[in-house]
Amino acid sequence: MAEFNLSDFKMFEKAPYELPETRPFLELAMRGTGELEKTYGPVFCTMFIKHALGFIAQKVGEKPPEDIKNLNQLLEYLISVSDKYPPSFCACTYAQIKSENILQGQTGAGTRVESMRISRNIVEDGKLDVREFNVDDALLKIRETGVAMKIIPPEMGYKKNEDGSLDVLWPKCYLLDGCQLAFEEGLLKRPDGRLRCGLGESSCHLFKMFTGYEWDYTLLEFNKPHCIHRSYPL
Repeated sequence: MAEFNLSDFKMFEKAPYELPETRPFLELAMRGTGELEKTYGPVFCTMFIKHALGFIAQKVGEKPPEDIKNLNQLLEYLISVSDKYPPSFCACTYAQIKSENILQGQTGAGTRVESMRISRNIVEDGKLDVREFNVDDALLKIRETGVAMKIIPPEMGYKKNEDGSLDVLWPKCYLLDGCQLAFEEGLLKRPDGRLRCGLGESSCHLFKMFTGYEWDYTLLEFNKPHCIHRSYPL
């Protein structure tokens, strides 16, 4: 795999926060998770809650309450322990990947459904205009909207390639804890062997909204500690 010179990336101004606001971010994640119930049935949410609680128990060193039975209760509990483990939303990242792998193998179907929902929410909640597409302008709009909503990682850069693809750099992704555990458990692979990335998936759906055609991505570098994914039109 080619090595990247990080100085080649055009960096956006760092966001005025290190982590997203916990409640709005979790609410967005739970809305995406609710969509997955339509794909997998009620068993998905049951399994999702189980694995999210298992993840957070390891992080905070305490046994979660036994009466957490729905997504709203899970959301409130993750908020309540965010003082002990600030990126408590990483439990959702891990739980979604773990549950999907158990129910349907490494198809990535759930990731696509959740990412499409989250992308639509970003456009709708952030009132993002997607009628025109210029790579630089589109990324700036996505960045500004994500920062205003406090849902995008604090640092982000990109590099345009001659073949029309786009390399996106995340120097410090706050979802990394969930992805790393999934990686260690062999859960992060897509059917063709490439690694999954929720930010890469969401970026492709946003680009599709701008352009009208499909995009795909490849995760080029993972936890180095930065991540780089390449997005390209199909």
